[in-house]
Order: sequence, then C-alpha cells, then structure tokens
Amino acid sequence: MLIAAPTLMTALGLSALEVWRFRRPESELFVTPFAYSLAEAIERDDVQRAYEFIRAGQNPNDPIAARHPVLTGGRQVLVSPLTWAVAMNSRQAVLMLVGFGAGTTDGKAACLADALGNAEIAQLVRHYSDNPSPDPCPAQKAADAPLLSFIAESR
Repeated sequence: MLIAAPTLMTALGLSALEVWRFRRPESELFVTPFAYSLAEAIERDDVQRAYEFIRAGQNPNDPIAARHPVLTGGRQVLVSPLTWAVAMNSRQAVLMLVGFGAGTTDGKAACLADALGNAEIAQLVRHYSDNPSPDPCPAQKAADAPLLSFIAESR
C-alpha cells in the first residue's frame, strides 16, 4: 500500500494535467503566446519571435507602435525597437537588435536606460553605439511617463 498509493496518485495527477492541457492547448502554461508585432515580442521578452520578425524583413531601425500603462501613460507612441527594448528592460532583445545594427547611430537610448535605473543596459548601448551622444542626459520630469519624457527630449 505504501508503494502503490504514491504511484497511483502521481499517475492520476499526470493524467489530469494532460487532459487539461489537451483541452486548453493555447494556455500560457504550455505555450508562449503568439506575438503579432515586433513591439509585442520585445514587450514579452520573447527574443526568438523578435528575431523572427527581423529575419522576415522588418527593419530594426523602423519605428514601431508601442503602448504601456506606466512607461507611455497608456498612450500609443512610435519608438525605435532598440528604445522599446531598453524601456522593457530586455537585455537579450537589446543585444539582438544591436547585433542587427539597430540604433547604433543614436546614443540617446542609453539615457533612457539611465532614467529607468538600468546601468547594465545603458553600458551595453553606449559600448555598441557608433556615435555616443556627447551631451549629458537630460533630467527627467517627475510627472511624465519615462518613455514620453525621453521622446519629448529626443526631438
């Protein structure tokens, strides 16, 4: 009985899990949700799908539409994929985009990383930038959403 009970319970538990997975194959527990855009892939930190978008022909320097409740104040904004990866704090996406040559002429993405408190990503962007900005990073306005403040200062 001491040997059969745990084995039986494990078998029943695995069977129940497999039945549940069969009935809900799209569950996030078993499958990464499909990303419909490069911005969505970067936001989910799904570097493989972001890579697939760029390999399929999307230019890593073309602006993408992004929206976030905190960073953009819920507004949709157009930003570069590198800026969005910095804003999403996705180190792997930043490295992948830099590998494709994204944003290497604009060192201002490092200022966004600094404003968000991510020194590691700021250092990566500065290291791989062809043209680091000689100007110091502008001070962020306390009331603004961080990404909106960055976009306003970049223009």
